[in-house]
Amino acid sequence: MTQEQDKQDRLRQERDQYARSVSELSEKFDEKVEELSFVRQLGDALGSSLDLNTLCRHTVNIVQESLGPEHCSIMLLDDQSLYLVAARGAYDDEASTFDFAAQDPSFALGEGVAGVAAATQKAIRINNTADYDAFVEGQEHRVNPKSLLSAPLQSRGKVIGVINLSDSLPDAFESKHERIIALVTNALAMAIENAMLFAEVTESRERLANENLQLKQQLTDRFSVDGLIGNSPPFRRALRLVEKVADTTANVLITGESGTGKEVVARTVHFSSARRDEPFIAVNCAALPETLLEAELFGIEKGVATGVDARAGTFEKADGGTLFLDEIGDMSPAVQVRLLRVLQERQVTRVGSSKTLSVDVRVVSATHRNLLDRIGGGHFREDLYYRLKVIEIQLPALRERREDILQLAAHFANRFSKRHSRPRRDFSRSAARALLNHKWSGNVRELEHTIEQAILLADGDQIELPDLGLDEPTSDGLRLELPDQIGEFHDTLSDVQDLAEQAMIRKALAETGGNRTRAAALLGIARRTLNYKLRKHDLS
Repeated sequence: MTQEQDKQDRLRQERDQYARSVSELSEKFDEKVEELSFVRQLGDALGSSLDLNTLCRHTVNIVQESLGPEHCSIMLLDDQSLYLVAARGAYDDEASTFDFAAQDPSFALGEGVAGVAAATQKAIRINNTADYDAFVEGQEHRVNPKSLLSAPLQSRGKVIGVINLSDSLPDAFESKHERIIALVTNALAMAIENAMLFAEVTESRERLANENLQLKQQLTDRFSVDGLIGNSPPFRRALRLVEKVADTTANVLITGESGTGKEVVARTVHFSSARRDEPFIAVNCAALPETLLEAELFGIEKGVATGVDARAGTFEKADGGTLFLDEIGDMSPAVQVRLLRVLQERQVTRVGSSKTLSVDVRVVSATHRNLLDRIGGGHFREDLYYRLKVIEIQLPALRERREDILQLAAHFANRFSKRHSRPRRDFSRSAARALLNHKWSGNVRELEHTIEQAILLADGDQIELPDLGLDEPTSDGLRLELPDQIGEFHDTLSDVQDLAEQAMIRKALAETGGNRTRAAALLGIARRTLNYKLRKHDLS
């Protein structure tokens, strides 16, 4: 009987031990399931948004609902202090998501439990805050937790913040809570860092987009018809033509001497058209040899030559916009043939390829050469000429629009004063006269460079004649500069005659090497008369 009882007792003990083991395994299994469920939920939340505040709010919600702390918060590190991003339960009787705009708790690095966790890069679990000296009580004393768990958030070896769990009861957190939080801190930190980077990229993209719009508007304003300087009749005629043809798709040929502003007018045509938001690409046809110009305009395929990669040409790059072909008169006959085909078919074929690409490009070309003479000499195709010259805009030389010189000079002076941070100076009377009298063989470009030099060299109250650096005017004729007020002469006509007489005598003597007999013959007077005038004007 006793043996039977012992056997039953052993079986009961084994059964109880087995039941306990099964229960422990079941509890561990349930814990693992809960952990995996928590990790899965948090993983889904971390992948659902790249907005920092949304990401942090979702995280504190899931942590509180899954792990059951009274309060949960996320703080991020900015320089040397932690600031609150999202919280749930804290300062909120209804345990809803914390409105961080209403409260802004922060800790210096090393201050409070959160600050110590961030500084030491180690998780801290406190069973009773009364026994922990580093605990900093809430300013309003509405939340006075007894249990705390604070874990650092690290990404790429750097602490970026902390996650905090707290409860009003002591011993609320166990090692399992610490283990579960440790499972997700790295993923949470990486997600937060990605969200912060995304916010920076988004802000940069928006800033660049705004800057791009501003620059486009500045370009539109700068290259508008109203932005071009000049009121002379020949220049205004050219601008009226620009206004008429800008908002069309017609090809435009701009002619004029070098330096007259052909590219500026080409840009004005573009920025005054419906294509203003599309590319404006400029190519100088005289600056590249034939093979390079061909590849530059039409593109090239990989492998055409050793080390050559595939590259789009300017026709492709300008698709939808405007292509400006400067110095078109210097283009070789072979490139002219390919250009004519593109203009006719609106399709481009890269060098080394048989594939055609459709392009929508408006061509504005320019030249300082007489293309009709080039056609007559067999250097330019007549059919290409008429394709390019649907509309021709002729720009006058600066000597043909002298009334615009001072206005242009003032415009350039304003621009270069701002660019070089120099004071704005007006032109002295002698400098203004020199600008008006100069031949300007380099046209507006020469004037622009002259004014930039003057802005850099001037150190007085005004821009003076020496600041301009202009060569002395040369002329076979006589130049007289009259005073601003005729009344400044006492005997006006007599004085003018005397000045002219002195100048002619000096010139005659200079040309004859001082030989008075020959000088008198050049002047058409007797030698005796010349000697008299020399004494009269004190020229001896």
